[in-house]
Amino acid sequence: MTRPPVRHLDPEAFEADPEPVLAELRATAPVCHVPELGLWLVTRWDDVAHIEAHPEDFTAATEPSWLRRALGPNMLTCDPPAHTRLREIFGPPLTAGGRAGTVVAEELPVLADDLIDTFVDEGAVELVDAYARPFSAAALSLVLGLDEPPERVWHWCEGLCADIANFTDDPERTRLGDAARDELGEVLARRLDELERRPDDSALSAYLAAGASRAEIIANVRLMISGGINEPADGIGLVVWTLLDRPELAAGLDEDHRRWRHLIEEVLRRHSPVGTVTRQTTRPVTLAGVDLPAGALVAGVLRSIDLDESHWHRPELVDPDRREGPHAAFALGAHRCIGEWLGRQEIRVACRRLFDRLGDRDLALDPTAGPVELHGFEFRGPRSLHLRWSP
Repeated sequence: MTRPPVRHLDPEAFEADPEPVLAELRATAPVCHVPELGLWLVTRWDDVAHIEAHPEDFTAATEPSWLRRALGPNMLTCDPPAHTRLREIFGPPLTAGGRAGTVVAEELPVLADDLIDTFVDEGAVELVDAYARPFSAAALSLVLGLDEPPERVWHWCEGLCADIANFTDDPERTRLGDAARDELGEVLARRLDELERRPDDSALSAYLAAGASRAEIIANVRLMISGGINEPADGIGLVVWTLLDRPELAAGLDEDHRRWRHLIEEVLRRHSPVGTVTRQTTRPVTLAGVDLPAGALVAGVLRSIDLDESHWHRPELVDPDRREGPHAAFALGAHRCIGEWLGRQEIRVACRRLFDRLGDRDLALDPTAGPVELHGFEFRGPRSLHLRWSP
């Protein structure tokens, strides 16, 4: 076997801005070993699609597993048929026909307005902390049936995500993840006790009724709280920033639901808030002409394949009229995110309510705050988003 290409990188610089490195890898080494991450990065669309289509060669049951360490065994750390069973249990309440449909139609607009009311008279806000994060945390809590303050739920999300993205085994990030995992597990155990005595219409109650074990519910709800809060929160920030940075994109949005949907899809494709899916080779395999040994940890980089020049025309541009097929921001194949419908609706409701309330009051990026900074490899979004308007 030939040795695969090796690319050394600075993990801190890569975390801050991975796009230049990913562009270089797509052009010169689309399957490449990165010793600093302990991973082979796969950066082109067709190759990641191949990985997802062949679980017999690329298993989700990896060893080691950052996801399993941070959350416990969950649906993203196993293959069908075990994965199929878990998906059939945990997916339905997150769809339009489940508890999520009622929450989106009846409760999310109220939630958005309540949060906007806290800052609407101020004429300025930092949107990520004041709106995007609490909205996403509260939205998922409503669906799940968790009666916890949004700031506490976001704290769990932050801790879990720190450990999930801990490719360099930083002990402080592991400590944060352990604390969030254990505290959330205790809260969920108590809530499940209550629901066993008094079932309701929540997702947690539905999971009990469907026959999931307590361990399965706790681990997979940890998974939902990591991706199902972080990604919509980043998506809200990214969509608002994109519209204010390129106001011509707002033309026709007011009355056109489809235009909103296309814009949100394009922003998600362009920035892909969740970065990777990790698999492990079950035997020696060849991928894109590169020989990989059995047991190789392989990360399909969703953010990179959504910018793959061989798959997309001018992928760096946000184009709501793009018609080149679905993106990979919610992953590909059997492990595609079960909460993608809910995540999209959260972004849509939060952004539309914000622009409905403030769009005719000279809503703009605050020029005194400096340029908007995106950050992160595994989880990427604006660090902060300072807005102003006529009070």
